[in-house]
Amino acid sequence: MPPRRRATIATMTKAGIKQLLKFGVSLLLLFFILRLIDWRGSLELAGRANLGLMAVAVGLLLVERILSVSKWLLLLRAKGSPITFWRLLVINYIGGFWGLVLPSSVSADIVRGYYLSKSTANVSLAVTSMVIDRLMGALSLVFLGCVSAWMVGDTFGLVHARLIAAGVAGGSILAIALLFHNDFIHWVDRRIIQRVADRKIIRQVRRWIVSCLKYRQYPQALCMSFLLTMFVQMLRILVFYAVAVSFGVHVSVTYYFIFVPLMMFLIILPVSINGIGVREGSFVAFFALVGVPSAQAFIISFVVSVLTTLMTAVGGIVYMFDKSAITTQKSEVRDQMSETRDQNKESLARSKKSE
Repeated sequence: MPPRRRATIATMTKAGIKQLLKFGVSLLLLFFILRLIDWRGSLELAGRANLGLMAVAVGLLLVERILSVSKWLLLLRAKGSPITFWRLLVINYIGGFWGLVLPSSVSADIVRGYYLSKSTANVSLAVTSMVIDRLMGALSLVFLGCVSAWMVGDTFGLVHARLIAAGVAGGSILAIALLFHNDFIHWVDRRIIQRVADRKIIRQVRRWIVSCLKYRQYPQALCMSFLLTMFVQMLRILVFYAVAVSFGVHVSVTYYFIFVPLMMFLIILPVSINGIGVREGSFVAFFALVGVPSAQAFIISFVVSVLTTLMTAVGGIVYMFDKSAITTQKSEVRDQMSETRDQNKESLARSKKSE
């Protein structure tokens, strides 16, 4: 077996083992939570849901999707991309759908980047725009998380919560300032990146980093993207609140703005499949601090997960009817067949010469 193929199989095996471990963690967490809660009470509560407020939650998810695409489009337009909002919305839905189907936690971004590069013929722009978009998402979560931790303080026995929040906020501000400091960037490039730049993948990553740093020339686009990202995070919080109220669970919306960002931080940790189990467990634990029964907290979190999954699964229908996706697949098949024919001709010609 060729070394390259052996390395590919080994990589796929490791990825498969990681996914199985994550799947196991999600199952164990859900099993543990269901053992602790009154799941019959959760089912009874689900039957009393206010469908009107559920529709509001779905509407908030739809607005959140539109704003997510709008902030991505803003970053693309800053660099002169002619792509339309509707095409980017289709790409977003298709990527989200494949993110549900494929095992990797970054599958959605890979698929979105692939379709975007096909639409713009610019792989670098596709990659860097998504990196900056993800960075804005992380910064908004850090901001909301620090504000939440500051608001909580030591109310629930969390020692030094405000000190930790101040430290994280200060570290984030310092990191952003360093990214805008040219001397620091040149130092990192000279001392770290260029020393390993002999590898092809490192050279490509270096080009992507340079492309990301060019966004510093568009401060207005970055500020608008950050503000839109903040609105997106707030809408995600309000989805939980709308679902809770639909079940008749009335807790101050302030607690949702305190706990949900902290829960989102935990979901980011690569220990489960799409945050399943971690989301439900952390939601139950946090809202138990304000007197919400575990059965109610579980059903709120679970229904939000179901609604989000169903909204994302719409991308499967979009994918089936997306003509450009079909055209791309056909052209790729033609290219592959043409390449195979050329290879066969070359091998046939070589064999004739040897005879």
